[in-house]
Amino acid sequence: MALRRNRKLNGSYILLPAVTLALVLVNCRSGAPRHGWNKKWGPLVPHHSFPADCGICHVPDRWDVLRDDFSFDHEKETGYPLEGAHAQAACLRCHNDRGPVHVYVMRGCGGCHPDPHTATLGLDCRRCHEQTSWQPTGLIAEHAQTRFPLFGAHVAAPCESCHPGAPAGQFRGAPTACDLCHQADLARATSPNHAASGWTTHCDRCHTPVAWEQAQMVHDFFPLVGGHAGLNCTQCHTSGTFGPIPSTCYACHAADYQRAPDHAALAFPQTCEQCHSTAAWRPATFNHAIFPLTGGHAGLDCARCHTGGTLGPIPSNCYSCHTTDYQRAPDHAAQAFPHTCEQCHSTAAWRPATSQHTSFPLTAGHAGLACTRCHTGGTFGPIPSTCYSCHTTNYQQAPDHAALAFPHGCEQCHTTTAWLPATFRHTFPLAGAHNVACTQCHTGGNTSSFNCLTCHTRSATAGAHDEVRGYTYDSQACYRCHPGG
Repeated sequence: MALRRNRKLNGSYILLPAVTLALVLVNCRSGAPRHGWNKKWGPLVPHHSFPADCGICHVPDRWDVLRDDFSFDHEKETGYPLEGAHAQAACLRCHNDRGPVHVYVMRGCGGCHPDPHTATLGLDCRRCHEQTSWQPTGLIAEHAQTRFPLFGAHVAAPCESCHPGAPAGQFRGAPTACDLCHQADLARATSPNHAASGWTTHCDRCHTPVAWEQAQMVHDFFPLVGGHAGLNCTQCHTSGTFGPIPSTCYACHAADYQRAPDHAALAFPQTCEQCHSTAAWRPATFNHAIFPLTGGHAGLDCARCHTGGTLGPIPSNCYSCHTTDYQRAPDHAAQAFPHTCEQCHSTAAWRPATSQHTSFPLTAGHAGLACTRCHTGGTFGPIPSTCYSCHTTNYQQAPDHAALAFPHGCEQCHTTTAWLPATFRHTFPLAGAHNVACTQCHTGGNTSSFNCLTCHTRSATAGAHDEVRGYTYDSQACYRCHPGG
């Protein structure tokens, strides 16, 4: 190495190498004070451009120590602010014999800090590093842009635990499947035995990134709710492995079925969920949707209806169970009451009974009548629903009805409230002198014809019509001119 003589100090010369010193820096901090000099850095560099007054920077008796009150406004004098760890770095870490500092500043971080990632992560060191420390920051946000965001325990895991090439700057191609990183955990998982049960992949079905312990199985195909929640897996998976097993209730609860009274004897179906719930085996409630058990049917013992010794399908009509009640009821059989008991009876109680007389509503005067008043044939089958069919006698006894051939549509004048009073909607106003007996006008023996001349004589009308052109003494002529009376 060629040497050249430099400034004389204390009767001797300091020798500097003529070649450029190559300093590989990975951290701006060092063990030396800011104004001190670490001899491991090599000899001092020339001060050709420095002020001639050495006392501006150095103490009088030590050439290698700067004054305590030495200060230099780096941003003001050079335009380059010193921030973070750079503010505490010794001046000579950057200002040495490598060459002009501005050349290295122009290269960015890579001017002083060799890239350990061999340019695989780009040249923008500030994506991961900042000036306080060379330790990387912001990796969680960076990792969120990859196919494997960091959550839970993965946040604190060293990079090289998943990226073996991290020390050499190789971060690509790391596996994302849990089992590829957690082979050792899989081998240790023996209670339950993961390998024997075929649980060697898709660890995230039970485990979370927060912690490997306290795994929670997502039991979607058979939700573990009610009494099933919190059971030990081996209570259902009795073979020692955790492969698929039957999901029917009876598969696990056959012993409960056998112990239950009447279940086997009455051939109860093995679809336990029809009566039992996952909350608890008791109390049991059967969903009797095919025949709702309401009113008097609620709470009955099953054998009251299911008399065949089993609980299979049985007739659901009333008469099949209530034949005896029908036979005992007065008039039911004698008068051939229909077997559709629900027309009169309800499930609340057998009595009182009320017939659903939908074919002929029983209102007002008809309400409360004995059935035999209308059903006179000895049975309760269909009968005519016209008024005249029941009220022929009333029609015959009424004055003028038969004599004047009144129509049989009784409802034109009468209501179901009472037979009298009757009100007829007369198209000709019956007011004043016209409010007379029907036969005074309807003289022809029926209500379809009338005669005005019965009351209005020729002599009485002639004087009032002596100036009426075309006047004739005729009943129909009177009505044509006087339709309102």
